[in-house]
Amino acid sequence: MLLDLDQLEEKLEKASFVDNEASIDRNYDPWILEPLVPYQSVVILDGLGGSGKSWFAIDLAYAISLGQPFLNIFPVKRQGIVMYFTAEETPEIFVKRLDAIRKHYPANKNFIWTSMLHEDLDIVSSLCEEDMGRLRVTPMFQLLERRISKIKPILVILDSLINFYGLDENLSKEARFFMEALRSLTRKYKASFVLLHHQNKEGMRTQSDDVISFRGSGVFREQARARLVYKNVKLEEGMFAKKIIIEKSNYYSKLKETLPEEGLYLRFREGKHEYDKDFADYAKEKEEENKTKGKKKEKKNNKNNGKTARADL
Repeated sequence: MLLDLDQLEEKLEKASFVDNEASIDRNYDPWILEPLVPYQSVVILDGLGGSGKSWFAIDLAYAISLGQPFLNIFPVKRQGIVMYFTAEETPEIFVKRLDAIRKHYPANKNFIWTSMLHEDLDIVSSLCEEDMGRLRVTPMFQLLERRISKIKPILVILDSLINFYGLDENLSKEARFFMEALRSLTRKYKASFVLLHHQNKEGMRTQSDDVISFRGSGVFREQARARLVYKNVKLEEGMFAKKIIIEKSNYYSKLKETLPEEGLYLRFREGKHEYDKDFADYAKEKEEENKTKGKKKEKKNNKNNGKTARADL
């Protein structure tokens, strides 16, 4: 396809300025939900499979679409419609999540969800594909863009990344193509994307670490403007805490500086996340205690293994 260089040059000229003489709004707010979800950006929300990321994403989506402070901590700076696409749950399963969360929120016309497993939806969920060495967007991407252009959401959530990707997640070239395709939509329609991403087996083996390893090409993380790590922390038998860590954020926020460095411990009950300082302090203490016990046990096992090895000699 031949490029119209004159037309491209005209667009480039409109986007070019001398020094600080640009007539651009200096009061521009870079946040949808400060400091978790920036505006016109791609965000990665990742954690181990089954940790509860979908619950967290829905909870967050309801706060944004209703304009309510999330966890009574994080302010919604830009309220709007949130579109949620799940490729992992049927409508019958997903609606049960909404039944639970609606116990805590009012009716919400600004939350629009789609299950790619709906019996009438005969289309592959992948947004990109490779054909004879050529990367291209799919009909699903074109449908997504049409929906975004009509509904004009402030946020689109894709659950999960692997189901909407369609390419080799370990290849940087293909990851870059996918991320650029999403960024074209953020620029054109002023919407953000949150991509739910499952951690890998290595992450499972090192889940005692606060920031577990990233699965797939590093391009996903590098080109996302923020990465949130979500953890399910076992405190004692039958008791768990959820932990959210802002692993990466490309925009400055005073609010982020007030958050604990180790992350925010949350209580999860009946479909909703809650922050309670007493519970958070207890969860932090128990997690540190369990980590210490785990290290002592590992050290003891290594010592015993060493004795066994010498005995075998």
